[in-house]
Amino acid sequence: MKKIIIDEEQKKIAIDQLTKEWDLLKTSGLLSQIACSAGPQIIKRNNDRKPQYNMFKWNATMKGPKKSPYEGYLFKFEITYPPTYPNDPPTVTCKTKIYHMNISTDGDVCVSSIKEKEGWVKAGDISSVLLSIFVILGRPNTDSPYRSSLAELYIENNQKYINNAREECKKYATQIS
Repeated sequence: MKKIIIDEEQKKIAIDQLTKEWDLLKTSGLLSQIACSAGPQIIKRNNDRKPQYNMFKWNATMKGPKKSPYEGYLFKFEITYPPTYPNDPPTVTCKTKIYHMNISTDGDVCVSSIKEKEGWVKAGDISSVLLSIFVILGRPNTDSPYRSSLAELYIENNQKYINNAREECKKYATQIS
């Protein structure tokens, strides 16, 4: 019985933390700087049309960084926070199929700052998660690839990697102007 109480207390701490971070994110200017939108998923709307949110599951959309193969395309991500947040990192999934060495074919995103036990620090927040995603889109990390064959191609024949990434964007990502 005591474990349930502790879990509920931790869950409340996580919800309070995520609410604070969401409020800060909306006013910080970061979203416009990295061409991104992000927020918790809407569960339902009440009779007064006020939405209820799932603070543990967020949707994000992000424009590909300039001068990258992803420029001109929009990508969708899902960010799932554990009830033990901020002690434990969120998981990030790219919902748009993408040709990227740090994103698995299932969409799992490998970013060192959110790797459990390796890079996550309690001081991490949604802003650092979004910024990390944006950075790897512009500069893939060859030291920590999900898809080693793509990392090898990136190193050995960068232009072919770029061309392949652009072709996949044309097939699966939303083109923007």
